Amino acid sequence: MKKRGPIVMILGAILIISALAVAYTVVPSTDSSIIGNDFLPSPESMFDNVSEKVRIDAGTAYTFSHTTSASQVPLMWGIHITNYKPDDHVSISISNIFGDKFGSFDERDPIFIKSFIVPKVDTYNFYVENNGKEPVTVTMMFSENPEKSKALTDPNSPFVKNIVPLAIAGFLLIIGLVVIISGIILGVMDWRKGKNQSRYI
Repeated sequence: MKKRGPIVMILGAILIISALAVAYTVVPSTDSSIIGNDFLPSPESMFDNVSEKVRIDAGTAYTFSHTTSASQVPLMWGIHITNYKPDDHVSISISNIFGDKFGSFDERDPIFIKSFIVPKVDTYNFYVENNGKEPVTVTMMFSENPEKSKALTDPNSPFVKNIVPLAIAGFLLIIGLVVIISGIILGVMDWRKGKNQSRYI
């Protein structure tokens, strides 16, 4: 019973080593650029359809459109301010060609992603207004039924090749640290218990 702590700590160390091994296989070697396009996927890589970059001057607006191919499925959409500055501020309003409203959003972040259920096959307009003081360059991104999206399920996509393994490595690292801490606690408890028992021998 006195070996519980060391055994648990060894298991934790194995998990941490496994996490580092997984991360090592994903992270580029030191002689390559860590900020390569293939290693850190852009937000656009998570979507099936991405618009061209559009410059929107301060106080003006631009309408992006997306025509769906199915009804009653989630439409994941996002906006990416590619030249983001801290004072940037945009608003997004969604409607269809009949004027039905599907939400309005006020954003100050460089990337904003949401989704809604499309009621029918239709063309949906995303009215993006620049409420800031400087021009912004934005892209709009769309994926219908994102759970089946090629961008998220293709084994060769940057998201699956890089982000998923790193997430697994992070999970193993956290579990390993918890297990090691548990092993230390068990070791201290067993040591104290053994010390107390030795007093009566």
